[in-house]
Amino acid sequence: MWIESTVRPLRTMHERACWSQKWALRILRFLRCPVQMRGALPSRGLIAANHISYTDVLVLAALTPTIFVAKAEVRRWPLIGLLCERAGVLFLDRSSMRAAAAANRTIAEVLRGGQSVVVFPEGTTSGGETILPMYAALFQSALDSDEPIVPAWITYGDAAQRERIAYWGDMTLMPHLLQLMRLRSMDDVSVQFRTTGIPARHRTQAAEMCRVVWQQMMEKRVRPTTGDCDDAAPTAPLQSTSPALLSLSQ
Repeated sequence: MWIESTVRPLRTMHERACWSQKWALRILRFLRCPVQMRGALPSRGLIAANHISYTDVLVLAALTPTIFVAKAEVRRWPLIGLLCERAGVLFLDRSSMRAAAAANRTIAEVLRGGQSVVVFPEGTTSGGETILPMYAALFQSALDSDEPIVPAWITYGDAAQRERIAYWGDMTLMPHLLQLMRLRSMDDVSVQFRTTGIPARHRTQAAEMCRVVWQQMMEKRVRPTTGDCDDAAPTAPLQSTSPALLSLSQ
């Protein structure tokens, strides 16, 4: 990967996104991990996804050429940091409000150029059975650039498989990676996208709306009696008692 990207420089963000997609497809093929997609694949805008594992990046990158936002610490990880730079990853220093504002301006510029960007608003990974508190700051980039905010929900099949793929808490990378490679395959991996962007007017409202959409997607996905997860309709009116969310059902 490194040699190829050095020999053939990547000049634009779209070229970097396409490079990421090519390698994501190869790695997922090696891991025997077909990915299903539900909803409409966004051609542009800010994709707000739940975060379960580092494999989320591969799953989303395989579906569409996109640019990711990651915490600044990733840039210092051996090899991975270099590959992230080649992939056009936008790094965010979460310890500084000034840095967050600068990151938002950069993300907005990429969005205006027609390139989709993925953020993980929870800021960290979870076991995949709950939604963590949302960080609203990065939604501002989509509002400033007048680009859609598209919620996406990633799932990794049944609870047993999800438990082996989820990378969270105090887990360490190498043991988890070896465990992942021992899986014969990863079945029923899917990403559901909301068909249209959420109609938020400010970033806090965007975070609240995204949470409601995620909750709806998660409940339809895990509901055992109806088996209608494939029929999950992101465009369906959302039910909420929160005044901030009433516009979703209007």
